[in-house]
Amino acid sequence: MRWIALLAALAASACGGPGSRVEATAPVAEAAPVSIHTAAAEGRDVPTIVRATGTFVADESSEVTPSVPGQVIATPVNIGDMVNPGDVLVRLDDRDARLKLGQAQASLQQAEAQARRAATEAKRNADLVHEGLISPNSYEQFTTQLAVAEAAVAQAASQVAAAEKAVADAVIVAPFSGHVSARPVAVGEYVTTGTKVATIVRIAPIKLNLLVPESAAAALRPGMAVSATVNAHPGRTFTGTVSALNVAIDPASRAMSIEAKFSNSDARLMPGMFGSAEVRLPAKERGVFVPEAAVTPLPNGESFAVYAVDGDAVRVRVVQPGERQNGVVRLLAGLEAGTVVATTNVNQLFEGARIRAEMPTATADTSGGRKPKSE
Repeated sequence: MRWIALLAALAASACGGPGSRVEATAPVAEAAPVSIHTAAAEGRDVPTIVRATGTFVADESSEVTPSVPGQVIATPVNIGDMVNPGDVLVRLDDRDARLKLGQAQASLQQAEAQARRAATEAKRNADLVHEGLISPNSYEQFTTQLAVAEAAVAQAASQVAAAEKAVADAVIVAPFSGHVSARPVAVGEYVTTGTKVATIVRIAPIKLNLLVPESAAAALRPGMAVSATVNAHPGRTFTGTVSALNVAIDPASRAMSIEAKFSNSDARLMPGMFGSAEVRLPAKERGVFVPEAAVTPLPNGESFAVYAVDGDAVRVRVVQPGERQNGVVRLLAGLEAGTVVATTNVNQLFEGARIRAEMPTATADTSGGRKPKSE
């Protein structure tokens, strides 16, 4: 027999001299075909969706600084408080400002008194000029004195206004409705006009800054619907609209920045959150879908593939999977509609592997609701 002859030859080789050599090769058994189920890639018309990621930012943010230097005497708000326009954030010591205001008001009263006296003198001498009792040159002296007095009143009034502003500036108020996100000063500190005393942010509405590819930029318009998800609220989708489009494309990234606005009435979205967004365009596109079981990761861990049936073998097709839903995955690239792919035992397949396609076992009753009889 063949195997006995082969063993005898090997024994003879072992007993022979150093120069003796016998070469033999054992027959290689051919691998059995892999049994698989198959499905055809389905083409569907789907909405064109632009996907992008970005960061939520406050609709308005203001780092409030004082208009005058001074010592902090009160901080009525804390981080997280809601404030309205005009609400007091910080009070400064205004005693010096009030003293200057009093001095300015006294100077104004004195200037006004002098102006009234000059006006009286000018009126009385105007009558004397008409009667010819004094010369016009003498009367001009009184009109000049009146003009100087009125100028002194105007100057004193401006000093009073400046002093009143200094008193008012000692009370630092919120510029708009929002939340206090920072209040880095405390009572007793001395602040200057460059010191940040509070940060106010408005998060209702809130904005999401996104970068979209150049290929989709031309189709975007303000007012388009945007849906977004965040890791902090799994399973929830937030809806908003495109509020602004940048007019320029970034030459480095070939992307355009857009801004989407969300009402955020429940304050669930916060500045700094990372958001994944989708913008649905009016046009539709053709999508290719296969069962999720047909898609398998490649050994490099970075790419995915399906096994396309080619006669009694399979061919590897590298694909780009998209969204997954209800056991079906959309392929963004790499496969055409109608291509038959393997859906079972894909971990046993490789390029050129022989296969035996079988009909999948029915998992649902499609005979009008009647179940087969059991024997």
